[in-house]
Amino acid sequence: MRANQQVSVIIPVYNSEKTLVELTDRLTVILSKITKEYELILIDDCSSDNSWQVLKELHQKDKKIKIIHLQKNFGQHNAILCGFNHANGEYIITLDDDLQHPPEEIPKLISKIEEGYSVVYGKYKIKHHSRIENFFSNRFQMFIHYILEIPNTIFISSFAIFTSDVVKNIISIKSSYVFLPALVRRSVLANKITNVDVIHDPRKVGKSNYNIGKYLPLSLNLIINYSVLPLLIVGIFGILISVMSFCYGIYIIGRYLIDPTNTLMGWNSLMVALTFLGGMILFSIAIIGEYLRRILTEVSYGQQYVIGEMEL
Repeated sequence: MRANQQVSVIIPVYNSEKTLVELTDRLTVILSKITKEYELILIDDCSSDNSWQVLKELHQKDKKIKIIHLQKNFGQHNAILCGFNHANGEYIITLDDDLQHPPEEIPKLISKIEEGYSVVYGKYKIKHHSRIENFFSNRFQMFIHYILEIPNTIFISSFAIFTSDVVKNIISIKSSYVFLPALVRRSVLANKITNVDVIHDPRKVGKSNYNIGKYLPLSLNLIINYSVLPLLIVGIFGILISVMSFCYGIYIIGRYLIDPTNTLMGWNSLMVALTFLGGMILFSIAIIGEYLRRILTEVSYGQQYVIGEMEL
């Protein structure tokens, strides 16, 4: 890597006042050994602790540390996208603010992307999360691969490096419902994405912000905004019900022709059939309604993020 080649490091920040000083110190040490031209872009996703004040102090001490404060909590993916829009580097690196992604592993990412790849994700040999966190994370990983048609050999993580061309493609996609792996998949071929083994350190302070309450909205965004799976399921189910109803109708008519004493089934079965089909119709309308709501958001008042204050 050239000594004057610029590297941007983007870090979404949320309630991390206790880790920011160590994180930026370690990043400064390792990046200064790699290149003279680097920048740290930290995006405060409307933290409820003293993170923004700590960031302002860090910026005053080192102007290579650029800080952005979002007016409300938009989520990790939107915060990273905000950083992408302000990054100037030829390589753009993303990592978490909790020190579980060691800055000392960054040279591995750079070395791998210089082999000709466009995106390199850090792959953890051992992931230091609780069993519950690992369970949901692994299930969500499988879900991402299925929906986005990503090869199972590729591990998706938030510790990653991107070329500037990929980042330009990502920020050109104007979606209010940001899910970075999907934007990456739309911006680069699968054979240009790879992994490199990195260390995942135990958490020093605090706890993970990801839980089932976080994974569910992300899953919903992934399903509705980046696939037609709900419409496909409803369509297939509708076809199956129609075929079954048609076959059952033929069965009733045939039974009546063979033995005229056989009559149609009674009022209870009729009500069950009507309420079942009525429920399916309402369920289908609800799914279509959610798509329409999101379309309205996109074309009217959707926002990827809103900057309240920044010092670059």
